[in-house]
Amino acid sequence: VLLVSVIVPFYNAAKFLRRSIESVLNQTIYDLELILIDDGSTDQSSNICKEYINADNRVKLIKQSNKGAAAARNTGIRNALGEYVFFLDADDYIELDALEVLSQMNNADVDLVMGNFSKYNPDGTIIKQSVSFHPMEKPFKGNIKELDKLKIMSFIKHFLKYPSNHLISYCWARLYKTSIIKKNNILANEKMHLFEDLVFNLEYLKHCKKIVFVNKSIYVYVMHN
Repeated sequence: VLLVSVIVPFYNAAKFLRRSIESVLNQTIYDLELILIDDGSTDQSSNICKEYINADNRVKLIKQSNKGAAAARNTGIRNALGEYVFFLDADDYIELDALEVLSQMNNADVDLVMGNFSKYNPDGTIIKQSVSFHPMEKPFKGNIKELDKLKIMSFIKHFLKYPSNHLISYCWARLYKTSIIKKNNILANEKMHLFEDLVFNLEYLKHCKKIVFVNKSIYVYVMHN
């Protein structure tokens, strides 16, 4: 079994796609597949993907008519062969040791490994984000935080009261266990075009006994004007 399936849905992303793809193929771990989902692009995106398919047998391209990001992610999940699933948005990129850093935390009893991220602002500045696990707590300054079932429940309750924490509201920068997703048939809601990540995460977290957060910025979230 492959270690990680990286799923990248895209629509007319020709401007960003190379940086995104190369950040995956140049990872410090080799044991991965890159699943590119073309959600009905009308630009050169697919041609760019084909260059990488010809050069690296870890790259797959799946084309579908335009159905939105949630549907594209679901196509990726259905085709994933890795032990873990990692979502990457086509205009973002990951640090070269991202998958190694996350996969080092994995063992049988850890159901989700989350990394931190940085925001890449339009002016070129990159700012690491801070994370707190409770609205009354100062930002977490340590390296690794483990949450058991009770702490996960409390974390979710606080989030629903004060929906500011970014750890539940997006699906990138983390390793999901493919077995949990497939066994429980967890898919993104294709009718939603906002917050579908949040709903996906709440469904997934129901099945987690232990999650680990690594306070290292492994993902770069690119902001646009």
